[in-house]
Amino acid sequence: MPRYKDFEEKFDAMRDEQRHGRRERPEHGEKMSWRDLDRRRDQSPHSDQGKGVDGAKHDGNRYQEAQAAKALKGDLENLFGDKVGDALSKAILDASDRSALQSAIQDYCDQRGVLPADPALLEKALDCRNDKMMRQVVADIATHLPELEAVHRKVLLLKMKTKARTTFDRKVSSAIKALIDEHGAPD
Repeated sequence: MPRYKDFEEKFDAMRDEQRHGRRERPEHGEKMSWRDLDRRRDQSPHSDQGKGVDGAKHDGNRYQEAQAAKALKGDLENLFGDKVGDALSKAILDASDRSALQSAIQDYCDQRGVLPADPALLEKALDCRNDKMMRQVVADIATHLPELEAVHRKVLLLKMKTKARTTFDRKVSSAIKALIDEHGAPD
């Protein structure tokens, strides 16, 4: 016959286990306590306990890292950039009067052939007065127009629509009208 004191110890152990979880590893088929599960998760190499507050491991200064990345980007641009093309484009964008603009466009076309797909540059190039050069500019815009964003396309079409009204060259105005018909008339 079991003694009453043995039952009392078992009840105390069960109550203690329910309140605080198990202290030793459970046997097969028994559930682990939430404390044991948490402890196991904390010791896992996949846990977030060892990482900082933001989860990133920065051993250096972020400002220095940003400056180093900026310097590297500049070095790569210097190494692989098109200095001559950039200078020619800048000359078109910085032209203060129509004669400087015309000579800058002529220089670019002589050295590179086709104007680049830069919307600001193409818009600026539409301000030239020479009819032969305007034909070249409209032809270059026609090649780049499908690949431009809708906003830039609309701005160029609006400016060309105005140019078609003011130019005396029929070839330029018919080329502009064909582009407007092809890409839709802007409002």
